[in-house]
Formats: sequence, structure tokens, C-alpha cells
Amino acid sequence: MSSTLKLSYTIIREGYYHGLLPREDAAALLTQNGDFLIRISEPTDGAEQNFILSCMTDDKSKSNDENPGMQNFVVGFQNGRYLVAENHSFPTIEKLVEFHKKNRIQNIFLNRPIMRQSWELDHETVVILKKLGEGAFGEVSMGEYTPKMGGKPVKVAVKQAKPEKLTKVQIKEFMREARIMKNLSHENVVKFYGVAAVQEPLYMVMELASNGSLDGYLKKNPDLRPEVYNEMILQAAWGLEYCHEKNIIHRDMAVRNCLYGDRQVKILDFGLSRQVPSYGMDYF
Repeated sequence: MSSTLKLSYTIIREGYYHGLLPREDAAALLTQNGDFLIRISEPTDGAEQNFILSCMTDDKSKSNDENPGMQNFVVGFQNGRYLVAENHSFPTIEKLVEFHKKNRIQNIFLNRPIMRQSWELDHETVVILKKLGEGAFGEVSMGEYTPKMGGKPVKVAVKQAKPEKLTKVQIKEFMREARIMKNLSHENVVKFYGVAAVQEPLYMVMELASNGSLDGYLKKNPDLRPEVYNEMILQAAWGLEYCHEKNIIHRDMAVRNCLYGDRQVKILDFGLSRQVPSYGMDYF
């Protein structure tokens, strides 16, 4: 992480700061002229990460086809001060934002700060308790999540990205999985609490099943009654049916990608999933 980022950790307290939120997700949040947020640039080999001011404008001519109307300004850092326009620098990003609410950046006024969404969690609400396993992307741990707006702590599973292996592609894949899961709510699909992306490491916070993975449970219990197997298959089918109703194709359905607890099968691991407008063989 660059020295520029280290010097401005006060920005974390601001609700319009979204951390490692990718460009595509930022574009989905910016809907009106003057909408804005602060995020961190995606990591690129050999380049330092910078703060990015993303904002929406009615002028579509200055944006690309993928995200029409959105403009992204690199927040420069010179002599201990932040700037996006020459001759106007500030000791903090917060003061920079306040200035440009009243003074244009090119033809844009910063009008409406887009605050972190309910699924964008603060790291301080998640406590890691015990490592459960490890994969190519990172670790899975048992943790405890305490909702920021009140409520009792709940035991959760936390997927953690390895900071030393974090790339632009991995962040996009991580956030794409979160984008799919945040719209799902079904008793046979693992519950998604959110992602913590304000700083590293990235966390994905999900429901914790009492018996762990379904494949592990089946290996430990090889002599289950046929009706138990049938119930598991039926529950998995219900979960898949729900996903298909949402136009989501899982693309990696297997017992290793299901949890089991309290006699409930729950589908998880949507890393290879795609949300499609209609079914077609190209997505399978």
C-alpha cells in the first residue's frame, strides 16, 4: 500500500469511502448528476495504488461506453497535500471534497455523497476466531459478526483474501461473487452478510453451518438412511431452482460447494456463477 494511502486513514470514517470497490460496482451506485464516492484504485503490477474520486455527470461524451456518465479522478498527493485540480490542494481528502461541493471539477459539482451500502461491512464488526481451511485465493475462518446498527453477535464463516496475492482480477472476481450473493435469500442458499472492502484484507462474511461442508459430513456419515439422502438432494434442487428463478447459473454445483447444518443443505461458492438475461448453453 502506498504512503499516500497510509497518510489518510481518517478517510475510513467517511461513509462515502468505499475502499477496494471496483469501477463496475461504483458505476452501479452512481445514478444522478453530482453523485460521488471515494475508492482505491485496483492494484496493478509495479504501480502504487491511489485514491480515486468517482462521480457521475450528465455529460456522456467524457466517459466510456461501459460506464456512461461516470468520471474518475486520481487524487494526487504533493508536498503532503491532496488535489484533483491544479492550484487547489488540501491537507485531507475530506477538505478536498468539501471544497469541490462548491467549486467545479471540470464541469462537475460534487452534490450527493453515495454512502457505503448495507452489504459493505466495516472490518471492526468482524472478529476472526479460528481458521477452518485454506484455498488458492485465501483462508476461510470461523468468526463473529456484530451488526453495526445493533443486534446480537452471530457466528459466521469469513472468506479472507490473501493480501500478498491480491490482484485486480481477484478483486473483481471476489466482488462479482458478492454482487450475486447479496441478492439471494433462500433457506437452501447460504446467507450472505456482506463484504469488508474498506481496507485489506478483503473479507466475505457468510452464514456458518453447524456441520460444515456437505462432502465432509457425508464422508463422516457413510451409512445414512436413503430418505436422508433424498432430502438432501431435494433441498439442493430447491436452492438451484431459486437461483435459476433469479437467472443465476451456478456452474460449479457439487457436494463440496454445499454446507450442511440443522438438516438443511445450503448452496455456496458462487465464484464461477453468472447472472444471465435468459438461459442458454453458452453459460453452462
